[in-house]
Amino acid sequence: MPTTGFTYLRPLTVADLIRDLAEPGAFALAGGTDLVPLRAAGAITPAVLVDVKHVAELRGVETEGDAIRIGAATTLADLGERDGRSLDAILDGAKIVGAAQTRERATLGGNLCRSSPAGDTLCGLLVLDAVAELQSLDGIRHVPVRDFFTGPSRNVKKPSEALVSIRVPVREGGSAYRRFTYRRSMDLAVVGVAAWLSIEDGVCVNAAIAIGAVAPTPRLVPAAAETLVGTTCDDEAIAHACEHVVAASSPIDDVRGTRDHRLRVLRPLTRDTLLLALTRALGSSPP
Repeated sequence: MPTTGFTYLRPLTVADLIRDLAEPGAFALAGGTDLVPLRAAGAITPAVLVDVKHVAELRGVETEGDAIRIGAATTLADLGERDGRSLDAILDGAKIVGAAQTRERATLGGNLCRSSPAGDTLCGLLVLDAVAELQSLDGIRHVPVRDFFTGPSRNVKKPSEALVSIRVPVREGGSAYRRFTYRRSMDLAVVGVAAWLSIEDGVCVNAAIAIGAVAPTPRLVPAAAETLVGTTCDDEAIAHACEHVVAASSPIDDVRGTRDHRLRVLRPLTRDTLLLALTRALGSSPP
């Protein structure tokens, strides 16, 4: 059982936030959708809870030069209300996390820092080449999301660091995220796939594919993406990409599904995700 005593801090600036997170035993509290049940289960025992939601710099979405800056404490509900194609693979995931009540609390930064292999926004962050901005008393560092994860629910962020924002490059193309689950809401991905395609004159000139819930971390599959470049993303090219995706996966048996089931689902789910990304890249309205 968790201990009942902890110090609650509510900073209003980034400077105050990183000072508070330097306290021994400090944990950042954003939406609390993971931290609260983890504490209740005794999995974590914070001595200090630092509420990040009132730091203005950690909220909102804006374009800064050639990138879109998303504050780490921006809720998934706020993200899900956005229009436009630049963030589609991330927004697809943000719209289906938990239930509506969960999304009103859960944040994009929290989803990234939880680093679940099945996190619904994480594959989208990978294919869109997102970069995490971390700040501490030691300074600022920028970590590409492709280098962020180190294992199931583990990452490179230090306890004293605050995730301040996530930056996504503005670029042409279409992206998508799809998952397989047994329920329409309040469920975790059994398998997740994200894709980004850049199309010029009907030919794929660049691509990225990421998979979730089928490996210790969400991961990019460069071989699958390379298979598509130089093609029209026809059935044969997509079939080859699907084979590379399956080969790059290493699923396990758990309460949500067996290894064999995940492998069977992965191929058609990858195909569906690629077709949606292609439709968006070509400027058509998705079905």
